[in-house]
Amino acid sequence: MKILACAYACHPHLGSESHVGWAAVQCLARDHELWVLTGLRNRPDLERAREEKLVPDNVHFIYGGQFKPWHPNRLRAHLQGWKEYANFTNEILPAATALHQKIKFDLAHHVTLASWRVPCQLWKLGIPLVFGPVGGSEEFPLRFFSILSPVTAAFDMARMFSNRYSQFSPGVRACLRHAAHVFAANAETESVIVRLRGTSSGVSRMLAYFHSNTALAAADGNRAPKNLDGPLRLFAGGTMIGSKGVTLTLRALALAKRQGLKFHYRYGGKGPDFNRSQLLAEKLGLLGDVSLGDSLSGKAYTNELQASHVYLAPSLRESAGITLAEAMLAGCVPVVADCSGPSQIVSDECGFKVPVKNPQTLIEELSKILLHLDKNRNILREKGPAAAQRIVTRFSEENYRATVNTVYQSICSGNGQ
Repeated sequence: MKILACAYACHPHLGSESHVGWAAVQCLARDHELWVLTGLRNRPDLERAREEKLVPDNVHFIYGGQFKPWHPNRLRAHLQGWKEYANFTNEILPAATALHQKIKFDLAHHVTLASWRVPCQLWKLGIPLVFGPVGGSEEFPLRFFSILSPVTAAFDMARMFSNRYSQFSPGVRACLRHAAHVFAANAETESVIVRLRGTSSGVSRMLAYFHSNTALAAADGNRAPKNLDGPLRLFAGGTMIGSKGVTLTLRALALAKRQGLKFHYRYGGKGPDFNRSQLLAEKLGLLGDVSLGDSLSGKAYTNELQASHVYLAPSLRESAGITLAEAMLAGCVPVVADCSGPSQIVSDECGFKVPVKNPQTLIEELSKILLHLDKNRNILREKGPAAAQRIVTRFSEENYRATVNTVYQSICSGNGQ
C-alpha cells in the first residue's frame, strides 16, 4: 500500500515520542511505501540517517513546521514543543492534499505525537485515517497532589483542564469520529475515545511502543542469569518529574531500610524534580544508598539493566513506559503503580502492581514488596525471565506489524474494524 504517515516526532537516536515515530516508520516500511510528514527540526538527523543507510529506500520524508532552539528550562521547552506541534498540525493539510493528488494514497496513519488532544487533519483527504496509538487521558490522582512541587502540581492541573477542554473541541471530535480506526494506548484513553466517537466500533487498544526484532535479538544475546547475592539492586529511569513517583520511592526505601533492607537504588535521568529528590534523599539518610540523576546510555545503560534485580518506578501518569519495558526485557522484576500504561505492560505473573489508594499506603506496600523480594530471592529468579518473556511475546515488532496490517486490510476492503 501507499501510506501517508504523520510522524511529527521521528528521530533515529532519541527516546520517548521520537523513538516511537522512528520505530513505527521502520516497521511499516517493511510492508508498505511510506511518505512521512515530520517536523523540520528532525531534518538534519534524518538526512544523516539516510546517508548512513538507516532509512529504507521506500521511505520519503516531507518536512513541515517551524522551530526555535529549545528553551533551557525543561518545563518551558515542553510547552514550546506542544506549541510547535499544534502549528505543524494546522499547516500540513495543504501539503498532504497536494501529495495525495499526485501519489493517490491508500490511507493515512497518524503515529506521533501520540495524544488525542490535538486532532489530525488528514481525515479531510477523503481516505481512511488510522489514528494512533494515542494516549493522554491518564491523569495524576488528586489524592497524590501533596507529593508534587507547586510548579509540577500547577502543570498537572493545567493538563487535567486541557483534558476536559479538549473534549469539547470540534476538531478533536471530528477527527475521532471520522477516523477509520483509533488505537488507544491505555484504558483511560480508550474510554474517552469511545465516548467522544459515539461507538466502540473501530477502536482497539495497543501500546505505541514496541521492541524491534534487532532489539529483541540483542537483548536475548546479552541476557544472562543475574547474580542475586548482595544488596538488592533497584533501577528506574526517564525524565525526573513529579509524576514518576520518585519521592514515593525514596520514602518507601527509607521505611524498608529501617527494617533492615540492604539495597542500592539508581535513577537514570534528570529533570525538574532532581534537586527536590536529592534533598529528600539527604533528609531521609539515603545518600549512601541511592544514585540520582545518572545519565546512562549505550553499554553503560545495558550493563546497569543487566545488573539490576528490580525496576522500581511507581509512576502515576504514564502512557507507555519505554524504560520499564527495556528493564523487563533485561530480566528486571517490575514494581509499578497499578494505573495507566505500566499497568497494561506488567502482569501478576512477572511483577507487582501496587494499588493506587493514597501516598502512605502506596509507600508501605512498596516497602513490603521490597522486603519480601529481599528475603525470597527465588522470586527474582522466577519473575525476571517471565518479565522478559512478556515483552518478547506481547510487545514485539511482529505483534505491532500484524495488528496494524490487519486493520489496514480491513478498512481498505471496506469492512471497518
